[in-house]
Amino acid sequence: MQVLFFILSLILTLLFFMYGFNHFYLLNEARTYQPPTLPEIPFDRPEVSIHLPVYNERYVIRRLVAACTVMAEVYGIEKVSILILDDSDDDTARDVEQVVSEYLKKHFKIEILRRENRSGFKAGALQAALDRTREEFIAIFDADFIPPPGFLLSTLPYFIQDEHLGIIQSRWTHLNRDFNFLTRAIAIGIDVHFLIEQPGRYAAGCFQNFNGSGGVLRKKAVRQAGGWQADTLAEDLDLSYRMQGLGYKVLYLKDLHSPGELPPTLPSFKKQQGRWANGSLRTARKILPGLLLDRKFEFKQRLQAFIHLTGFMIQPLMFFSFILACLSSLFGLNNLPTTRLDPLIPANGNLLLAGAIPIVTLQNLIWAILFPFLLLCTLAPWLSSISTLKAQNISLAKHLPTLFILLLLGFGLSMSNTLEAAKALLTDRIWEFNRTPKYADLQNKQDWRTRRYQIPMDPLWIAELFFLVLGLWSIASAIRNSNFSVCPILVLFTLGYGFVLLFSILQSRKAEA
Repeated sequence: MQVLFFILSLILTLLFFMYGFNHFYLLNEARTYQPPTLPEIPFDRPEVSIHLPVYNERYVIRRLVAACTVMAEVYGIEKVSILILDDSDDDTARDVEQVVSEYLKKHFKIEILRRENRSGFKAGALQAALDRTREEFIAIFDADFIPPPGFLLSTLPYFIQDEHLGIIQSRWTHLNRDFNFLTRAIAIGIDVHFLIEQPGRYAAGCFQNFNGSGGVLRKKAVRQAGGWQADTLAEDLDLSYRMQGLGYKVLYLKDLHSPGELPPTLPSFKKQQGRWANGSLRTARKILPGLLLDRKFEFKQRLQAFIHLTGFMIQPLMFFSFILACLSSLFGLNNLPTTRLDPLIPANGNLLLAGAIPIVTLQNLIWAILFPFLLLCTLAPWLSSISTLKAQNISLAKHLPTLFILLLLGFGLSMSNTLEAAKALLTDRIWEFNRTPKYADLQNKQDWRTRRYQIPMDPLWIAELFFLVLGLWSIASAIRNSNFSVCPILVLFTLGYGFVLLFSILQSRKAEA
């Protein structure tokens, strides 16, 4: 059993290496990021359709449409049509009717697309809109975004210059970054994607992704790639890869900001992360078998695609590491550096090299060799996070507690995201697209409690409680057996599960109004 657990620990460690060292690769590549120069804005500007997928967004719909109309005025009101893809089944539908009526009177080209049902969820709505769009370019914004006035002027000229350009993605920024401790932590995590991963992949010439909002797509390329497909929960990621597989390019504009909302509660963030985990891994299952064998792409591109699409596998790896650490503690085993490895030590207490030279145990020797690499991989995500703070001139010292919250979230969500990974990889079911509630203009830290769209308590809390108790039991067992090497892992996971469980309970109340 000791040998088995050691081998499993070694396998997990080696898998972590791949994802950990990729942070260093992207950090290095991101430093060389240079977007192309914005071409001269053409006199005869191409027409563009703005698609706004909406489902029960009573708090943000007016803000969204107002921002889009300003953007249309700056670009040229006669060149822009706004299409609201309204799948709402609450009073948001009435608000949409009112706001459209108001802007029609101001001579904007704005209309509503409603479907009989939510078939295909967001992907289904976008495909229905694609089928009735005559403009060649489509800008997409989720309901919680406020596009900047010059967004279209900063993107459309690139498409005129390069007919092989299929997607332009802007950088997400945050309207409510400093709302509470949770939004500050989430902001750092998202900034890693938009300040390190996206520019790093772009600079390296690797596959990029459309993030579902704050971007522009070429309609012809979307159609040639098969349109919006609802067989994953990540229709944006899926379409991005299919378009690039046909030779279309994705341009990432780091300096073009698209402000949006962050989830202010842990239950809503957990739902969002679960959907992203499920969607990206279902996309990996769909796209990777063909892509990895396609020799028209460089090895570097295929490797980065694998790491990118399977990125959420970090969470199952973390969860299994926790389970392994618990079992090691409870069975009295020790798979980290130790002074004893009883099943592998001969009767005289020493391992012999070439039958004569006493050395440390095989286990300790291997861990001694791997330890520097293990340390580097552990530090890599935090170097990325710190780099994002530095890039935005945000004080690291003031955000040390925020980084600790981000650490707890990473460990604490590993179990729920492992479940989503299993659903994506082991089932063929099309899972429901769970929207992330948006609240807009919250006046105080508790104002969200009075808003609609609260997420009820997830039955998953029972499993979180179980693993919290398991972690505490394992820590006690490790201390009792003087197995201190496993304690750091157990403590971090146990704190993470406790943190997620506590705030899942505190922030899962239904709306009071």
